[in-house]
Amino acid sequence: MILSLKQLFSRPVGARPAWRRAPAGRIVLAALCAWTFAALPAHAQDPSASEGGGASAGAATPSLPEETKDLPDVPLTSQIVFQVLAAEIALQREQPAPAYQTYLALARDTHDPRMAERATEIALGAQSPSDALAAAQLWHEYAPTSERAMQIDASLLVLSGKPDQAEPILAGELAKVSDENRGGALQALQTLIARGPNRVGGLQVLKDLLKKDMDRPEAQLAIGKQQLLADDRPAARASFEQALKLKPDFLPAALALGQMGTEERNEAIASLESYLKQHPKERAAHVALAQLYLSGDRLDDAQKQFEALRAMDAKDPMPLLALGLIKVQQKQYDAAQKYLTQYADLAEKSPGADPGQAYLYLAQLALEQKHDDDAAKWLDKVSPSSQQYVTARVTRAQMLAQKGKIDDARKMLADIQTDDPRELGVVARTDAAILFDAKRYREAEARLKEANDASPNDPEIQYDYAMAAEKNGHYELMESVLRKVMQEQPDSPQAYNALGYSLADRNQRLDEADKLIEKASALAPNDAFIMDSLGWVKYRKGDTADAAKLLKRAFEIQPNAEIGAHLGEVLWKSGDQKQALDAWRRARKLEPDNQTLVKTLERFQVNANDL
Repeated sequence: MILSLKQLFSRPVGARPAWRRAPAGRIVLAALCAWTFAALPAHAQDPSASEGGGASAGAATPSLPEETKDLPDVPLTSQIVFQVLAAEIALQREQPAPAYQTYLALARDTHDPRMAERATEIALGAQSPSDALAAAQLWHEYAPTSERAMQIDASLLVLSGKPDQAEPILAGELAKVSDENRGGALQALQTLIARGPNRVGGLQVLKDLLKKDMDRPEAQLAIGKQQLLADDRPAARASFEQALKLKPDFLPAALALGQMGTEERNEAIASLESYLKQHPKERAAHVALAQLYLSGDRLDDAQKQFEALRAMDAKDPMPLLALGLIKVQQKQYDAAQKYLTQYADLAEKSPGADPGQAYLYLAQLALEQKHDDDAAKWLDKVSPSSQQYVTARVTRAQMLAQKGKIDDARKMLADIQTDDPRELGVVARTDAAILFDAKRYREAEARLKEANDASPNDPEIQYDYAMAAEKNGHYELMESVLRKVMQEQPDSPQAYNALGYSLADRNQRLDEADKLIEKASALAPNDAFIMDSLGWVKYRKGDTADAAKLLKRAFEIQPNAEIGAHLGEVLWKSGDQKQALDAWRRARKLEPDNQTLVKTLERFQVNANDL
């Protein structure tokens, strides 16, 4: 029996060969179309979109009914079958390039949109947006009625810096949005355009798309955000002001204006204060004004707004939580405890409220006042249904570990039940930190290896894993892991600093260490620990003068025993033994058992008890 391509692709999804999709590809694919989903009716949102890259689940995905007319009636030859199987085998072997080329060639030969869809998915999974765009444009050409094809095509054009080419598609999609959903769609559209590298071009496209929506505050807000990205602050300010004129209690615009600077924040505050004089019962305006006061550190004024909200609705628990946190900030702990306890009592009876938040803050208050037993009681009140449950259990485990009950602490962590990858990462890192503090370094490294294998793209786990490897002398492993972090997070200074400091501390590849730490310093110029690393590598390279300046500055910003140990050594080597002893004395008061400090004093034959 000779099958056609249409018949072949109508078989169940589970019948097709599997392949290893890159998780990042799924994330990118979902992010690309996020803005349009808000605009589509429910029946057009493919339920498979949350798994395996959305509707582009592969060549075997059945077509949506409205798309079947786009499918060609092409005979299924043995050559096509062979090419499909060869491409899928290549994917199983983690060779996306030949698989992509095969599906792209099949798409051009057969004009079947599902071949182009599959090529798009493969390119996204391989993090190759230019290849994904080429395939997506074919997909859109061969399936002009496909919502998914239009969404992916437009999104990739924006991400490739070609928002003008995406404009007709985006305009068509926006025209389908109902009035009731339009505000959210306008904001989502700006979020999509903001992802592209061509911010000035994106602004012009956004203005063209929204020219009929300028009487909506959401449109003014969207344009203002894009103007900020395009470095046109005066225009952004005017847009946010116009949004507030259209809707004086529009919280997002008030906050956006308030975040621009002190002058703008005061302007937003004045606008909301004037509005509230005429509309004193508007809850959203009170909340917006309170947030602006908080951003300006005007705690007393913020307190008045939350008290007004409390007077308006005594059954609303939110103002109590806010008032409690303000009192914490003001270090009025008795008042804070009163408000937080009231919040917890009310939240217990209010659907949707989480008393766990208050219990967690109450525990933190107790810990700050050295009332460990009270802290434990508050933490134990956090129920498994609370969003704060994992945080509460982790905090309890840390308390047990601080009392030397290492095994009990680890058992408490092991008993935590969660499927959330982020929470699992926190549990693993806490477990490893407990082992690390107990000087069980090999166990800590093994625990982090297990966590890294389970979540290979978590930069925080990777960083901790690298530090554990360094502690165990596994320097090659440490460097390879940190290099991966640098590649995945090029704007994060910690990996550069960690590798640079490790090399400097071991007196190896000092020029490279210097460059790495300089990179970290450029990203975080006021970080005391990076400043310490920079001073240390300068010292290793023989520049004691610059080293002393950097280390003195670091010790002023962040009094820390290790920084003090380094500063003392540099001063001693510079011939200033009096200041060196003073630095070591201050460091010892901070942390007398710090290993860097202890070893430094031993090397210089300084009796710690004489300091």
